[in-house]
Amino acid sequence: MAAIGNIRKHYGLLVAIVGLALLAFVLGDLLQSSNRGQERNVATVGNEKITYQDYSNLVNMNLENMKANNGGSITTEQNYSIHANTLEQMIRDVIMKGEYKDLGLAVSSEELYDQFLGENPNQYVVQSFTNADGSFNKELVATYIRDFQTLTPEMKNNWLNFERAIKEDRLNTKYDNLLKKSFYLPEKIAARYYSDKNDKTSAEVYAVRYTTIADSTVVVNDADNKKFYNENKNKYQTDATRGIEYIVFDIKPSQADIDYSKNYVADLKEDFAAITNAANFVNANSDLPYDSAWKSRKDVPAELEAAIFDQNNEAGFVYGPYENDGYYNVARLLDMQSRSDSLMASHILISYANALRSTETRTKEEAQALADSLFKVIKKDNSKIESLAKEFSDDPSAQTNNGDLGWFTDGMMVYTFNEFVQNNKVGTVGMVETPFGFHIIKVTGRNEATPKARIAVVAHEITASTATYQNVFAEANRFVTENTTAEEFNKAVEEQGLNKRTYPTLRSTSNYITGISNPRQIVRWAFDENTKVGDMSSIFDLDDMYVIAVLTESVPEGFIPEEKIAERYEFVIKKEKKGAMLAEQAKAYGTDYQKMIDNLKGEKTTVDVTFEGRGFGNFGVEDKVIGTVVGMKEGEVSEPIVGGNGLYVVKVVKETPATTTDYTNIIKEQRSKYTNQILNGAAYSALKDEVKIEDNSLLFY
Repeated sequence: MAAIGNIRKHYGLLVAIVGLALLAFVLGDLLQSSNRGQERNVATVGNEKITYQDYSNLVNMNLENMKANNGGSITTEQNYSIHANTLEQMIRDVIMKGEYKDLGLAVSSEELYDQFLGENPNQYVVQSFTNADGSFNKELVATYIRDFQTLTPEMKNNWLNFERAIKEDRLNTKYDNLLKKSFYLPEKIAARYYSDKNDKTSAEVYAVRYTTIADSTVVVNDADNKKFYNENKNKYQTDATRGIEYIVFDIKPSQADIDYSKNYVADLKEDFAAITNAANFVNANSDLPYDSAWKSRKDVPAELEAAIFDQNNEAGFVYGPYENDGYYNVARLLDMQSRSDSLMASHILISYANALRSTETRTKEEAQALADSLFKVIKKDNSKIESLAKEFSDDPSAQTNNGDLGWFTDGMMVYTFNEFVQNNKVGTVGMVETPFGFHIIKVTGRNEATPKARIAVVAHEITASTATYQNVFAEANRFVTENTTAEEFNKAVEEQGLNKRTYPTLRSTSNYITGISNPRQIVRWAFDENTKVGDMSSIFDLDDMYVIAVLTESVPEGFIPEEKIAERYEFVIKKEKKGAMLAEQAKAYGTDYQKMIDNLKGEKTTVDVTFEGRGFGNFGVEDKVIGTVVGMKEGEVSEPIVGGNGLYVVKVVKETPATTTDYTNIIKEQRSKYTNQILNGAAYSALKDEVKIEDNSLLFY
């Protein structure tokens, strides 16, 4: 039973590691169902379906783990993230299972056992089973395996999930290693990489920048737009998007709500002044828990600062009501002391069985006897605390810091320990007991003490009442009832002086709209097949607001529409037209390029380029010009080149080949790039691009 007790102590850690680091891998069993054809599918990956039931089970598991690690609650953003990440990982699992099968990758039972108890256990096993000093506790892993049948059903389930997760992690590692080991760069290709990077070509350049032509003189017509679109549309593809306009009716506390909060704490003021246990009173009546920390001037609102620190009030003084950060408060001064903000100490911890975080087996009496004997030695010579700490202290950090805790802030340490250091002079040695055990303490530093107050505060949050919600809803309902079309929506917004907002590129995965942190209802409405451009929504009831929206645009997945390309890239089209204009004008000068630049306000310079480089002197990115230069021979002169930022004529004046027979660094560089691509998921991304995925998640979250 002692072994099971030890397992139970580590149970929370196991749940956490499964939930945070590994649960993403635990999907194999969930995806094997074959008899659920009647259920709606969240996604289809190739021929394999991800059913709502499988998806929901895993989402709920992930939500529970997140809540366990967040103190029982999660934010709206975290909730959405878990839903989205769970589906992405399920898709990944389907794709990678097929890849593992095709490659013959597997993990045998012997290999899985080795991941737990072998010479080099899996990193997640090591992280999950550690001693107080951070070392790996292999015996605890063996205990889990040996006593598996005695675990509770929940613990068994978590352990099995953990095993599957380790197996999936091992498969991922094998796959990555297989890809990384496949790297091979022939010397001929290495030589080409080296040449592209280091061969230098110097060119004499005659250039006329497009900035010499005023934008106002260049007219872009429909034919120009269509030509640009047809030539470039493959570069500008898009996911399905929606455009909306919307108005927000914020639900803010009314004056009556503010007065209610103020009166609530005002009515408690007399009782607050009279009671003896202020902490219990605060916890029973306040929206915020009692805070026992000592506060300096900078830690309290300005209004309270003057009342507490400038008026020499004694303990028991009650101030308020006052408003601060969305709450009305009354505060009671409990104590005033001169205290140091920063403290320093060395210590030796002698722990015992059942003390907090202790792994010791000695009894409390044995611990006290050992602490007493060490204390006697240190009282005679307090310089010995460092050497004795390394030998005797049960604080694992003593092995590296000899018991020196360094500087810590007031209130950071457990109360009894903190108060001893706070209330004694530098050099004082003493012994105190805390939930961790017996501490022999040497005070080694304190900064200058300043006035600090311990204050109890009863706070009541200023929130909107039910009546306020009803009033704001009535206003929103009146708007949506009286205005049912996009035209009426816009007219009413203008007449009533409302703030209309626009979000032109809403995607099905969007979880944020300007001013709205939880917009999934709006997203689902906008992407619903029954919602048409010009439709106005009903009222969306969101966090502290009501929202009404109009769908203004619906762009399907594929090519960006021509009108959007023309609008967005007009400056690029103008550059192309300027290039054509300059090329035509340049014909008049033949090969007299000096005259060309003189008359067209150009310039002459020399530029050094390599094939791998992108910058062309101070002209910016000019891939076309660089490609022309490196393809020419020494002495050759180009025809006028219409570039991205100007018109160019180049003459190659010198070629400087880089000569070497050692391509070691190039091979290392390319191997590093390849390995980083593998580690960053390039292989999975490539596999995913080749699979047809039908994502119906918008219907579910």
